Amino acid sequence: MIHKIDEQQLLEGSILPLIIKLALPMIVAFAFQTSYNFLDRYFVSRLGDMATAAIGMAFTIQLFLIAVGSGIGVGINSYIARNLGAGRVDQAVSTALHAFVLALVIGLGLTIGGLLLQRPLFMAMGARGDLLEMILDYLTIILLFAPIVLLSMFLNNVFRGWGDTLYPMVFMVTGTVLNIILDPLLIFGWGPFPRMGIQGAALATGLARVLALVVTLWVLFGKKIPVSLSFRKLRFSWKSVRGIFQVGLPSSVSQFLTSIAMGIVFAILKTFGEEAQAAYTIVFTYEMVAFLPILGVGQAVTILTGHNFGARKLERLKTILYRGVQVAFTMMLLAAIGVALAPRVFAGVFAKSDAVLDMTAQALRISVFGYVFFSFYICIIASFQGLGLGRQYLWANLVRLYVFQLPLILLGSLMFHLIGVWYGMVLGNFLSAGVVTAWFLYLYQKKIVAGKFRAI
Repeated sequence: MIHKIDEQQLLEGSILPLIIKLALPMIVAFAFQTSYNFLDRYFVSRLGDMATAAIGMAFTIQLFLIAVGSGIGVGINSYIARNLGAGRVDQAVSTALHAFVLALVIGLGLTIGGLLLQRPLFMAMGARGDLLEMILDYLTIILLFAPIVLLSMFLNNVFRGWGDTLYPMVFMVTGTVLNIILDPLLIFGWGPFPRMGIQGAALATGLARVLALVVTLWVLFGKKIPVSLSFRKLRFSWKSVRGIFQVGLPSSVSQFLTSIAMGIVFAILKTFGEEAQAAYTIVFTYEMVAFLPILGVGQAVTILTGHNFGARKLERLKTILYRGVQVAFTMMLLAAIGVALAPRVFAGVFAKSDAVLDMTAQALRISVFGYVFFSFYICIIASFQGLGLGRQYLWANLVRLYVFQLPLILLGSLMFHLIGVWYGMVLGNFLSAGVVTAWFLYLYQKKIVAGKFRAI
């Protein structure tokens, strides 16, 4: 099995087959990840609607960890891809080695900061009593594994920067399968395992990440891979750190703002009770089910854009975006149709009470119409990342969340009550997709093609 598409193929091959070839392993990996998210929420939902609300609210902070991992990770991916496209292999190797340093330093900072801030933060979000304690039981364990989680995500992006999406698929599938196996054992105490409830869900996640990281390190240092790594070659370089942070820092900040936005939505929903918060948890669980596969397409767009931009193959950049949108739009349309045809069936998988079932079914019936617009947004921000346009990605997300979505959700809640929240989400996705599409076309024509922008 070939684990890296040849550089010449990345720069000269037919774009649609390349997007599919690069995206397919990530789609498979994200499908397994989606299965885990689905089953994890399902197992936790057996503990009651309060447990469902707890894991949903905890996810707003867990998303900070994911934001750093995916944000800095895509910075690693983009910088390696652009340097390889430009023929600077030594700089690409330096970037890969710096992933270890950044994971340790940032991971420990997130663990310590998260443990200190989690209680006052969730109290500010309205969590009290048993709900608050359940959130902290889950999140404390997740935070202790932060350095492991970050290193796993960073190293996956090292492989992607090389044009290899097959090994990351293997690593992600390994972790996901282990997580699915450990979840019921530790949550419900099957066999010799203790019944740990919501803490078991967190511990299963942490242990699965540790085992998947062992496999990653074995491949990275024990097998023949496209670029040989050795810690003897590690020399701390601010150039490598700046290159990573050029895309990674704005991406992480952007995703932090996404987490804050989710927290604000939970605060808005507090007016409608814990049932509405549980319904929103189920809604964004299904959004992850729908959206994660198109992130594989986004990864393909980032990789191809980075390599071709580094090699100054500017005429291919717009085609890469168009083909990516074509694939992502088709996937989102199919997902939206599937959920819209049977919203109560999907809602009933998680909802334990009639109130949560009714709220969730209504939310799903409305929110799925925003799926197709999100396909444009994902591919465009992936292009920004591949080009090294980290600030543009940050501004795109600010516009989506804080100019359109949150104001529309708040306005909808005040004017039309709970149903207005769901319509606000859809309208925000629609308007932001139009704005970022127009912005990319302007930057492409006026800056990139005109030769006014060169970023490595």
